[in-house]
Amino acid sequence: MYKIKISHDVSSDEWNDDLKKSNYATYLQTAEYLKFSSNDTTIPIFISVLNDENETVGQLGMLIVKTTVQYGSTKLRKIFKMISRISSRGIWMYGPIIHSKTKEENIEILETILRAKEEIIKKYNLVFVEGYTAPLNTSFLDDEKNVYEKSGYNIQNYIVFITDLQKPIDDIWNNIQKYTKTNVKRAKKRGILLRELETKEDAKQIITLFQEWSRTKGLEVAEPEQQFEKFWQRHSSGFEKTFLAFKGEELVASITLGQFNNNIVPLQVLNSYNVSTKNLGGPALTWKAIQWSKESGNLVYDITGGPVLPENYSEQNNQVFELIHYKRKWGGEEYFHYKFLKINKKLSYIIYNKLFKILKWYYKIKSS
Repeated sequence: MYKIKISHDVSSDEWNDDLKKSNYATYLQTAEYLKFSSNDTTIPIFISVLNDENETVGQLGMLIVKTTVQYGSTKLRKIFKMISRISSRGIWMYGPIIHSKTKEENIEILETILRAKEEIIKKYNLVFVEGYTAPLNTSFLDDEKNVYEKSGYNIQNYIVFITDLQKPIDDIWNNIQKYTKTNVKRAKKRGILLRELETKEDAKQIITLFQEWSRTKGLEVAEPEQQFEKFWQRHSSGFEKTFLAFKGEELVASITLGQFNNNIVPLQVLNSYNVSTKNLGGPALTWKAIQWSKESGNLVYDITGGPVLPENYSEQNNQVFELIHYKRKWGGEEYFHYKFLKINKKLSYIIYNKLFKILKWYYKIKSS
């Protein structure tokens, strides 16, 4: 019989040490990632499943998000806070992490975690919960997917592209598509200089770049000073690494990586739209990140991906297709995983989606 433990805080060392029992745990499930993501409207939740010997056999870290606070003007954020009852949701990334070698135990532990989620849904009156399985969890089978289905979750197939960093660097380079390799080489010829983030002044430039990037997506970053302090805190923890691309004195691109358990996951990739789109800072940074990840002794680099698209999907002017197509060019092996969504309040969920679309529309009009 398994026991459930749900808490808002844990010993980071103990939680992370348990995660390392599994080779597919990444930074996205660490105590640091969840704690750094917390604020007055975002609450970290740590779910542990314990066996009769009080050993941790299952873990899931998730966030309770009350409002969309990262984006929007002060007035709009006040409105969203007032209607938080239709925007409160639970999210998780690359979990749960289950420490068992038998299918029967895996299913029982997963069922225990889903029961814990039901407690959280009721306690926080959530509109919905959504999250993604860990792509490197290759033991995730249809039987476990069926557990989600029986618990009322909708399922969407996703794909990521994983680079095996144990291969020689020349093999990794040779597996990248020709045009992408050409762009990496061209970046240097066009005066793109790369360096590792070290100073607070450079970190401030990243927040400015983030603001510019967000506006192109029809969004506005709320409380940039607070965003800067959070970013610098994460950087100083040693769990995140950021590389920068400059054209002269101007920051034109950045990439931030999460590193844990010998697994690397890009957390944020930003590009400036104030300079020529052909500055090629993005491709140069991605190759720099892969090189650094291998040199640092990591095992895999998850360039990430997106939803699996149907065969009859239109490729024209589709950002999702373009993103997946770009990720595939880096030559990583395809790994499939799942996104799960459970709607607790259907009407509130519909209103929430409409409000977020209105917010994006408002800032696209404003920035145009």
